[in-house]
Amino acid sequence: MEYVPLEITGAERAFYGESLILLEGAVEEFLSCVRMIRRYQVSLGRRDPVASFQARIKSAESMKAKLRRKGLPVTAASALEEVRDAAGVRLICPFARNIDQMTALIRQIPGIRILREKDYIRSPKPNGYRSYHIILSLPLRFLPRPPEEPVWLEVQLRTLAMDCWASIEHQLKYKQDIENQALIVQELKRCADEIASTDLSLQTIRELIETPARQEEFHADLSG
Repeated sequence: MEYVPLEITGAERAFYGESLILLEGAVEEFLSCVRMIRRYQVSLGRRDPVASFQARIKSAESMKAKLRRKGLPVTAASALEEVRDAAGVRLICPFARNIDQMTALIRQIPGIRILREKDYIRSPKPNGYRSYHIILSLPLRFLPRPPEEPVWLEVQLRTLAMDCWASIEHQLKYKQDIENQALIVQELKRCADEIASTDLSLQTIRELIETPARQEEFHADLSG
């Protein structure tokens, strides 16, 4: 897994202060674990369960706006202890089954603590958004002793198709003065449902290719 430097400006350094290195450490520790999980799965002769990844420290501007919306103090302490998504990693998986596989493997990381999980794949948001979210913390090996409060990290897992849809929806969400907005929302929801169906179809095709017994079962279903 290649190293991708986090985009951090003076605004983030000023807002997060001494906590910034902890957020960066949480991202790096988690990515290190994911790197070894991927390598180990490949060493067993299995396919890599992750196609790509993205990592970020939430911008100071975005975090401040979120704190204000929630009626919370606009401070680094509030961001880390109340909102808990200042550090984030997104794992893009080839298929939905890989998401289940990765979530199970993530839960097995030594020392990991999972605060909550939200399954927006089996229970999508009303607009059609699908993803699996985990808020977790894990030991920071570079510290001589654990911090007083856990350093939380938000992990999102999506398929390639889900990520493509979410990227388009995110861009349109912040466009101003869009005509026919209700129609666009309706079409985005329709596309999300079609993408979910396509995800399942592609997964079935891969299983047919890789498992001869599954091919016989599939043909039996068709003939029956």
